[in-house]
Amino acid sequence: MTLFGQPQWTWDTSTNPPTVTKYPSGTGISPGQTKSGVMPQDLQNFISIPIQAYGNPPKAIDPTVQLQWIRWAEDYIEQDSGLLLCQTWVASPPANTPQAAANVGIGSNSPGGYQKPGFDFDLADTAYDFLFARAQDEGWMMNSLRYKPLKAAIHDPNTPTALKLMSYNYPLLNEFFQVPNTWFVEDHDYGLIRLVPAVNVQMLPLFAMQLAFMGFAESVPGAIWVQYLAGITRLDYQTRFSFIPQLVLAEAARTALTIMQSSINIGALEYRMLMDGAQYVTKYDPNGPFAGFIRRYTDMRDELMVRVKNRIAGPVFSTI
Repeated sequence: MTLFGQPQWTWDTSTNPPTVTKYPSGTGISPGQTKSGVMPQDLQNFISIPIQAYGNPPKAIDPTVQLQWIRWAEDYIEQDSGLLLCQTWVASPPANTPQAAANVGIGSNSPGGYQKPGFDFDLADTAYDFLFARAQDEGWMMNSLRYKPLKAAIHDPNTPTALKLMSYNYPLLNEFFQVPNTWFVEDHDYGLIRLVPAVNVQMLPLFAMQLAFMGFAESVPGAIWVQYLAGITRLDYQTRFSFIPQLVLAEAARTALTIMQSSINIGALEYRMLMDGAQYVTKYDPNGPFAGFIRRYTDMRDELMVRVKNRIAGPVFSTI
């Protein structure tokens, strides 16, 4: 059976290259403009300070700019932790020629017969190295995937695992062995994949490839190709990862306040104004008028990032 990639994001495939228009927002019922479902009004409510440029007169900052700050915050979280904030089809790597797609065993929804973003996957990644030592003793060909958690929001009985395809490729010989998905043993949060063969492994091409590898080296760069679904789901936002919107808001608030304070009298430690016989004095932190708020949100972000990494950092190996 040939597997076809199924993008989870909403794409405009009429552009070249295709562009993303919406994401399966974690806290929203329908796809939205952010992965977490956090929107500019949420940011305004969270900060409780008017989001504006403090000129004369003050000017409100456009919601599209605030939306970009939120997307920057989401990208920061994903890149720093490896946690994907919405369901995502990851191709590591994409089969970018018709021959590669045929050899690996994956079909294409795009013109040309090879995988393209928006048609067949959401996120392109690199292949994984084959390490012979992981096939020895208690290794079970364990690999840790880069994006987590491994999860399919909708169960597919034909491919019930989040890892949809794994192929071993010997590049110089252009030979592939597609691993049956009945062999996959997944640890979703930690992104770990182990292979438990359902038949005698010595009778399979995989074993022959391992022997061939040993004749040259004990590793082969980019020999493992995978396609998988990763990212937290709407149910996760309601349960174990319910703190993610707060994390997004804390990081977005840091950006907003840093930009906004540049429009105030930065560096003015004291400002005096005499009005109707009363004297008003404004003093700023040496680091800016919003420095205290920025420190508070930085501490909040750092604390919540520790929670994220604890969830997906990996198990103690003595317990495997």
